[in-house]
Amino acid sequence: MARITPLNIENAPAGAKPVLEGIKAQFGKVPNIFGTLAHSPTALKTLMGIFGTLDGGELKGLPNEAIALYIGQQNGCKYCTAAHTAKAKMAGASAEDAIGFRKGKATDPKIQTLLDFAGLMVAKHGISDDELKKFRDAGLSDAEMLETIAIIVCNIFTNATNALAQTDVDFPAAPEID
Repeated sequence: MARITPLNIENAPAGAKPVLEGIKAQFGKVPNIFGTLAHSPTALKTLMGIFGTLDGGELKGLPNEAIALYIGQQNGCKYCTAAHTAKAKMAGASAEDAIGFRKGKATDPKIQTLLDFAGLMVAKHGISDDELKKFRDAGLSDAEMLETIAIIVCNIFTNATNALAQTDVDFPAAPEID
């Protein structure tokens, strides 16, 4: 049971209502994470601003979802692994791909490099000069590395929100993995 009850458009603070209306128009409903964040219009608007900006980035679509799944799995966020599994499938991933992403594995070499970079950034809070050279030699641009950090931060935000709120999952559950 959720520790923070999600709000709906009718009972949300005035500053959150238009944001929730836009989310409902996009998803056909207000997913629980957004209803939860609606308690703070500032937090909700922050997340939506990050999402909107990332949707226009170099890593939009499947690369973004792969990183989100990996970070969500690392942080034990069942809500985010469910939501991003659904979004990864919409972006063309198979069920096996989504499970692989959660484990930090990808068949696409570019996505694998992004997952390796994200994993090091989270584990070490930075990388060495030698590791930076390795990622550049593998084809990652500075922009892609910086955008990966933005995706990591966005997902840590949602993972932490769900950990606090114990948000009820309103997407199909992601399969359990080893």
